[in-house]
Amino acid sequence: MLERTAHAHSDHLSAFSDPSGVVRKILDHLPPEGDARGASRSLPQACYTDPEFFRFEQRVVFARSWMCAGRVEQIPNPGDCMRAAVADEAILLVRGEHGAVHAMSAVCQHRGALLSRPEPGQRHIRCPLHFWSYDLDGNLVGASRTGADELRALRSRVKLPAVQVEIWHGFIFVNLDPDAAPLTSTLAKVEPFWEGYEAANLVAIPPKMAETPLPWNWKVHLENFIDAYHPEFVHRGTHDFAPSVHPKGGVRFTPMADGDNAIVRTVPLIREDGGMMADGWGEPAAFPAIPTLPAAQRNRLVFVMLPPSMTMVFAPNAVAYTLVSPMASEATLASSDRVTAGGWLVPRTTAELPDFAERAASVLAGGAKIWAQDVPCNRDVQRGKLSRFSPPGYYTELEVTLVQFNAWLLHAYRQAARAL
Repeated sequence: MLERTAHAHSDHLSAFSDPSGVVRKILDHLPPEGDARGASRSLPQACYTDPEFFRFEQRVVFARSWMCAGRVEQIPNPGDCMRAAVADEAILLVRGEHGAVHAMSAVCQHRGALLSRPEPGQRHIRCPLHFWSYDLDGNLVGASRTGADELRALRSRVKLPAVQVEIWHGFIFVNLDPDAAPLTSTLAKVEPFWEGYEAANLVAIPPKMAETPLPWNWKVHLENFIDAYHPEFVHRGTHDFAPSVHPKGGVRFTPMADGDNAIVRTVPLIREDGGMMADGWGEPAAFPAIPTLPAAQRNRLVFVMLPPSMTMVFAPNAVAYTLVSPMASEATLASSDRVTAGGWLVPRTTAELPDFAERAASVLAGGAKIWAQDVPCNRDVQRGKLSRFSPPGYYTELEVTLVQFNAWLLHAYRQAARAL
């Protein structure tokens, strides 16, 4: 289910400078490598609040991570193109002449202006400043007011820098690091949960992209998503149908191995084929159950986090996903049915139901109720990170996924620290 395009530009990633030493001081307070208990303690407060540390994450961590930029359905035909922001870089995702998806810089190699997205059916990408143009592979094809010899010379050496891209179950992931290891094996633990979904002829309804930043750090957002401890307290009335604690078995955590880029928990449903409806998780679900799913999946929700840019929920009737875009130390964009709209994979038969719009509205209403409960909690957690009394952190048996996320972060920070 994974396609990989391995063309990556040869330029090295921008080195991160830390003239004030702020980032180095923060990194020095992280648990040392080899400390098996290090991930069981909270990260230093500054990891959530310091603008310089966020700049370090943006330039050195996110730029070396696989980031989800969208879906293949958003660029279905040769010549189709979309622009995405990845680690503060403008990236073009282009469907090439032969159907492959390419990722490349959206910065014109003349004077650095951002390139315009081509109109549907066009085969050239044009700079709006001086009308330099590129083909769908990023090769320079035209430069206004240049002679034939000069243009020929320019074509021999000017090309949009390519970016690594992989397609995983229709999701487009990009990585600015030309030496990044493949994505495939790092998501192996998620593969069993796809059983039965794609047999239902899924179609994507991409999320409406958020424009208003949420006032908390991206890690607070992801921690809230993957935390199995808070739903019975924060989400009373909206999450009771999918309890973390239940006499017949509650939340289950998937072990995390070195190199994993996925963190997974599953929770049971009170009854088979439940899903999102107008009041949250419950029954009858707004979208019909998917008949091709195995029995286990029709009785549970699977929460999957692919840090730092994506979360997913596998439900009996749909796969919901959120695209997360860290913007600043205390500003995060999130695009999904909780915050904006859409972000679903559903069977084509569901999407083509005559009352699909009404069903989707019910899903959005239920998601909005859950989200309204999360917002004040996330705000308060972020505020607490600024307190002199912020605790070192204590994790219960229901917070295994938070320890796993810490382990992922510590590995990423230690890898990135070598760039200082």
